[in-house]
Amino acid sequence: MAEAAGLVIGAVSVAGLFTTCVDCFEYVQLGRNFGKNFQRSLLRLDVVKLRLSRWAEAVNNSPESHQGATDTTERGQKVREILGEIIELFADAERVSEKYKAKVTGGELVVYDADSELEPDISSIRKKLRELAFRCQKRSSFAQKATWALYEEKNFRRLIEDVTALVDALVDLFPASRDRQRQLSAQEAEELKEEHRLDALEEAAEGVDPLLQDSVQQAIASQSGHAFSGNMAMENARVRYGDEHAAGATGTGAGHRYDRNTAQGSSRVHYGNQFGGKSVLDD
Repeated sequence: MAEAAGLVIGAVSVAGLFTTCVDCFEYVQLGRNFGKNFQRSLLRLDVVKLRLSRWAEAVNNSPESHQGATDTTERGQKVREILGEIIELFADAERVSEKYKAKVTGGELVVYDADSELEPDISSIRKKLRELAFRCQKRSSFAQKATWALYEEKNFRRLIEDVTALVDALVDLFPASRDRQRQLSAQEAEELKEEHRLDALEEAAEGVDPLLQDSVQQAIASQSGHAFSGNMAMENARVRYGDEHAAGATGTGAGHRYDRNTAQGSSRVHYGNQFGGKSVLDD
């Protein structure tokens, strides 16, 4: 059972509700109708779960968790209601999924296998997000139970929007914990900064976790220099990776990542910024 949120209310039932709530995120699979949005959708699900876990850790260690019993009890009841609503949203989504399954057959019911079909870099980010969420919850693992699938993207978007609104409500209940949540978010971004697809994480956080989005943006901006991995130049290809400046020019800004690019034939490719002067692309 997660300890997060247990001290806030002082009731085991709330801790149990919280555990059930965050576990709901683990049961969801996505159907192949999601197409190219499959990876982004899974990341958004992970980001919302991390935000919920971060909220619980921050509140559990905020001054508000030690206030008088009456105030704590009143807000405790509201927390129970909101956590229950989140659980019900997942239950509703599962019921919609079951109705969809009764109407269609064959390929429309095939789901993605996240373990084997995610890009390695996205899979790495998801693994780290789960680790961070479990750490907030004071857990080290998750006992996988029966999964279920969402087949229509519109239902997934509605689920994410509704759950995000409820997490917003939880955050608003404990305003004194906001600074701690911001600190935790910055720590998360620090641990994530070596991941190769921070751009995908930043995009996934948009609209669901503004603190993480801001922290990831800062992590991207703070990266200096360039990172190269798995790039290939073959045959007569001419390639320049990095910045190209005119004499006396200075350039500032974030570094770039160059991953698994291939140039071949007689191609001419320049990756990076250019501030003047003769380019590798020029004859």
